Amino acid sequence: MSDITKLLCAEIARNLAAGDRPRVPAGGELLWRWFQDLHATRQKGFSGPQAITHAEIDAYARLYRLPLEPHHVGILRAMDRAFFEALDKAKPPEGVKALPPISSRPMSAALFDAVMG
Repeated sequence: MSDITKLLCAEIARNLAAGDRPRVPAGGELLWRWFQDLHATRQKGFSGPQAITHAEIDAYARLYRLPLEPHHVGILRAMDRAFFEALDKAKPPEGVKALPPISSRPMSAALFDAVMG
């Protein structure tokens, strides 16, 4: 993992935990803006936010005619992984009861049909 990737991923985790203005490392401004643009259009499902896909990155690059290279895509995907890792570590606000991350109910065909339709 490159130094800029480590710095950007660390800033995502710090920013999500602190909730204040991001301190983008020098040289990472474009990647930060691209990630924020992609993050703003992130799909959300029953289990929460979905990962940014390669198709979304490709469509974004084509739409804005960005010269994205494979290493840029790798950095954006690493930033997305850092977002989910930080989200998993985030604690709920004071007074909010958190649900367990894994259901105690085993998956069955009827449960699958009820959830998926």
